[in-house]
Amino acid sequence: MAAPSTLPALLDSLTQSLTTSLEAAPKGSISPPENGISLLDVKNELLLSYLQNLVFLILLKLRNAKKQSSEDGNTTDTTDAVVRKLVELRLYLEKGVRPLEDKLRYQIEKILRAADDAERNAHAIKASKGAKSGSGSDSDSGSASEDESGGDDESEEEDMKAAHLQARPDAFIRPAAASAPAAAAKKDGVYRPPRIAPTVMPSERREKTDRRPHKSAVMDEFIETEMSTAPLAEPSIGTTIVSGGRRMKTASERKDEEERREYEETNFVRLAPKSKKDKAKEAAKTGRSGRMQFGGEEWRDLGEGVDRINRLTARKSGGGTRDLLDKSRKRGRETTDGPRGSGQMGERFQKRVKVLEAGRRDRGNKR
Repeated sequence: MAAPSTLPALLDSLTQSLTTSLEAAPKGSISPPENGISLLDVKNELLLSYLQNLVFLILLKLRNAKKQSSEDGNTTDTTDAVVRKLVELRLYLEKGVRPLEDKLRYQIEKILRAADDAERNAHAIKASKGAKSGSGSDSDSGSASEDESGGDDESEEEDMKAAHLQARPDAFIRPAAASAPAAAAKKDGVYRPPRIAPTVMPSERREKTDRRPHKSAVMDEFIETEMSTAPLAEPSIGTTIVSGGRRMKTASERKDEEERREYEETNFVRLAPKSKKDKAKEAAKTGRSGRMQFGGEEWRDLGEGVDRINRLTARKSGGGTRDLLDKSRKRGRETTDGPRGSGQMGERFQKRVKVLEAGRRDRGNKR
């Protein structure tokens, strides 16, 4: 047979050959189920469309590669349209189908298991029927009763499967036994920890950690810089001054800042700054506060020294330095003479004599 020379004849020949091949090819027996999951059908259609557009884009790229200088603008527009369609389909697959599939994964697996069980049961029933038919035939009454019992078993099986596949809202309801302790606690007003997750009380006392002597940052820096022979990198002048010159950064603080900066630059992540609560907790833990540092120096033991001086110089009530000073100011000067004829000096002398005599009488009575 000679090859057709014209284009219509070639088209008719191609159509005839395709029709013949379709008739000779076996028909597809796989058809979508009537009550299937529509999400999976949509996923298949999206994947098929995505692959078609991807193949078309590859074809366009190959054609453009053959033409080194393509001046046709339609090719560029077509490529852009195909790329936009691919992005749209990819968005549907990533943001639409995948989250829904994750949510329905439990139900899908449940349905697949039920379908597998039904298929295995059907094969088992067929095998048992074939074995029974080969062994012999029973009476009509017996066969009728068997058919009835088989129908009852199948109906019970279907009911059990339907009940197994149904949603169970009872599982989301908290049992009444769990709410009973809460109601009892509300009545008497006494708090009772839950039995599901018992609370463990802290085993160490917080006061012990508070009473421990804090380490001095100045002493640590002195040992690290002066006692060590290893070379050290000194920070630039002015970079360690914080709080308007009231405090200077310690070596540990500079080390923490360096680790924080290195982590941010390595992972391209900006860490959240420390809150006031975290800063206060860290200061209390390390023994640092604004009152202990001023001008870059530590005044840790200054307050303790002042308190110790007050304790040593303080006396009992009436015997303090303040009371002695007040008494000396109240007492008049006896070295100066008063006005003549006033008798002030004599009155003071008589008062002193009376006080001494009273003291002697008291001592004599005690004896």
